[in-house]
Amino acid sequence: MTQKKKSIFDKLVDAVSDRDEKAAAEAAAAEKAAAEKAAALKAAADKAAAEKAAALKAAADKATAEKAAALKAAAEKGAAAKAAAEKAAAEKAAAEKAAALKSVVEKAAAERAAVAKAAAAAAAAPKKGVVQVRSLHIRKDHTTKSQGVGGLVKGDVVTILETWTDGKDTWVKVGPDQWAAMIYEGESYIKLE
Repeated sequence: MTQKKKSIFDKLVDAVSDRDEKAAAEAAAAEKAAAEKAAALKAAADKAAAEKAAALKAAADKATAEKAAALKAAAEKGAAAKAAAEKAAAEKAAAEKAAALKSVVEKAAAERAAVAKAAAAAAAAPKKGVVQVRSLHIRKDHTTKSQGVGGLVKGDVVTILETWTDGKDTWVKVGPDQWAAMIYEGESYIKLE
């Protein structure tokens, strides 16, 4: 093939056309590089934003968990304190009730002891009796077969130191080894004053 000689004008047109194509190619390459750089910067910014959001979420989750744990601990501490206060109140009430009951029991025991003491004193205290019959034998023991050691007459006042009964007859002790029939075979010989 034969090459045709180009005119200066054609050469100029070619040079200008090449330059425009080169400039366009360079502009396209620059735009592509700028777009890639912008995409890389956007990707880096998105990654940084995602990491920051994840870190903020993790921090918020941690703070929420710590707050929940603190609230739970405070609630448990409050519940424990309430339970301890209720237990202490119950123990105090039980102690007060026990003390009151003990006081009542002690008072009742003291009253029973006083009554028993009074009854014992009344029983131990000599009683007086008045002879109701014209003549009454004093015997050594509480039986009609016992030896006589003295006598009483109607209206005599005797001090009764002790009583004895067999369920039917009653005898009274009026001195050492001195017994007189108080009730014998249904008849009253000595009447209490």
